Amino acid sequence: MTKESKEKLLEHLGALKDFPNNKLVRALRQQIKTKIERLDVTPITVSKDVNLSRSNKLKKYHNYLRQIRNNFPDLTYNQIRQQFAKRRNQEDVSIPDAIWQNPSP
Repeated sequence: MTKESKEKLLEHLGALKDFPNNKLVRALRQQIKTKIERLDVTPITVSKDVNLSRSNKLKKYHNYLRQIRNNFPDLTYNQIRQQFAKRRNQEDVSIPDAIWQNPSP
């Protein structure tokens, strides 16, 4: 999609050469050049960085809950998630605070 739009903008820029060089044509030429520059900057790399940080945070979160599940095999993963949410809201849960602070066996 960006290649097609960039090609169209370049065609428009080339078409402006046929017109006399007045104030309006110069302004249009500048607008088209700034649009082309914006297309050259790829927002994909930004989204990759955001997705990568989200992925790392979720890995840590699930690893933490998995370690707690290893200490309490009778509870399901979903029940542990619910208790974790309750604990964040400072409600009482059945899992002791010592386990939440250090879930490693």
